[in-house]
Amino acid sequence: MILLFLDNVVIHSLGPYKIPLAIVFLIVLAMIIYATYLKIRKTTPDHQSLRKNLNTLLVLGSFNLALGMIGQITGIWDAIAAIKAAGDINLDIVLTGIKISFGTTIFGLATFMLATIAWLLLTYLPVRK
Repeated sequence: MILLFLDNVVIHSLGPYKIPLAIVFLIVLAMIIYATYLKIRKTTPDHQSLRKNLNTLLVLGSFNLALGMIGQITGIWDAIAAIKAAGDINLDIVLTGIKISFGTTIFGLATFMLATIAWLLLTYLPVRK
């Protein structure tokens, strides 16, 4: 159900922001995997490297959220321009356009939440010895 929602609503409504959002999302996933590896490997972790990785994880999550918000704002801006150019307002089309404009924000927020939860867990879970 969630994957169907993501495929139909979010992924198809990202517009020109689809590729940058997806790239940052994949980098966040890779950083989570790397930080988890640093945390659970048997040798003593390099705390400075782990700290830098976790801080970068938060920054990239925030960046994707900001990028998603910019995508929504530009989508609404374009919708307003199209409505003004058409001169005729159809409520169904306007509401569909606004709904679609939320796709970038939803994707950015999901990335931010994932990065924040991973940061929280990887920061406060004890190091494996």
